[in-house]
Amino acid sequence: MEKNYKNYFKYYLISISVFAFIWLYLKHGVGNDSTISEWIINYQGGFTRRGLPGEIAFHIAQIFDLKLRFVILLMQIIFYGLYLLLIYKFFKTIKLNGIILFSLFTPIFLIYHIAELEVLARKELFLFIGYIWFYNISSKESNTKNSILWIIFILPLISILYEPAIFYYTFFAATVLLKMKNENLIKIFIVIFIIFIPSIIVSYYSAFHIISKDGFEIMKSSLMNNFGEACYMSCGLMDTKREAIVHIKATISKLTEKEFSVYTYLFRYFLIMLIGSAPLLLLIKNSELIKKIFNFKKLVLIFIILNIFVPIHWLMFIDWGRAVNITYVSSLLFFFYLFKNNFIKINFKIIDENTFKITNNLQKILKIKSKSILVIFFLVYAFGWSPPTLLSADVNSFPGYRIPYKTSKFLYLNYFRD
Repeated sequence: MEKNYKNYFKYYLISISVFAFIWLYLKHGVGNDSTISEWIINYQGGFTRRGLPGEIAFHIAQIFDLKLRFVILLMQIIFYGLYLLLIYKFFKTIKLNGIILFSLFTPIFLIYHIAELEVLARKELFLFIGYIWFYNISSKESNTKNSILWIIFILPLISILYEPAIFYYTFFAATVLLKMKNENLIKIFIVIFIIFIPSIIVSYYSAFHIISKDGFEIMKSSLMNNFGEACYMSCGLMDTKREAIVHIKATISKLTEKEFSVYTYLFRYFLIMLIGSAPLLLLIKNSELIKKIFNFKKLVLIFIILNIFVPIHWLMFIDWGRAVNITYVSSLLFFFYLFKNNFIKINFKIIDENTFKITNNLQKILKIKSKSILVIFFLVYAFGWSPPTLLSADVNSFPGYRIPYKTSKFLYLNYFRD
């Protein structure tokens, strides 16, 4: 059965990569695509947040006389393909079962990027790749120096690429703490404080060093003069939504745009997060540290602490579907880092017993075999819905059907029809 689960996951990743690469190609020439708009931000007018990939793409396109969008397409395919490959390798050594499979197939994880195409290959991708890279070099048996050096030298780069990474430093800090758990408590906190200083400085500078009006105009002109590209959407926001407080005000304004809309939106996203994270929450609830650390044994409180700064990040943009995805990926990867390295044990027996009770009761009511109930529930759960991108949008239905249908229809109408 475990072999079947691993095959399901492998084919799932292959399918996602195929659809992702197809749509990255189809979208890269669209004049108002939000994915491209974030990648054309560059340093031609001076340093600005999230401009490094665009600056690299700018110079590659100039040196090799290529279209800027084509270079960005190649970069997106490379990094998104790397992300999926790292995901496969990360979970390859984990013994998969039903509940773990549910946690991987949840609509707020991998399928979200192709269900909501405007979020495909956005720059939180660098944070996700950074997580897996860091966890791979921070195995239980590895030297703690590897983790410390990574945080000192690599995390600042991640923070330049995606400055909201600062809200998720707690996951990196918790990993170092686990690696140093036998050291003196004061020493641990001094080390953690010192090694995060470069990243905090870089993240702060990236967030609050605002490009000047003249610099913004130079960046716009450089894109138009060299590649005939307009600075729009994410790039254009470098001029209008410059300060962090502006983003927070925009989110609050969106939350309160209608009477009672704040309650509607918060309740909707509470349910999206709760239902989408349910398998992982069940795993966390039924897990505990093998060795107690600082009086912590159960994981629930630990994960609450690790996500303590996440609400601030949610307030800084209205793409709450992306916020759900980032929050979930952060907790999921850390949980399975703990599991892979035997820091925790999961009580699968209790999970199986609870699952059996539920399916047994449904079997009596519906007169359907328990195996069929699980299959139906899995298909509906994994492919029957997906979170929207915008804060005010409704939940999307049946991405498992819409994604292949939309892709095949678009390809047929634009490439295969005479």
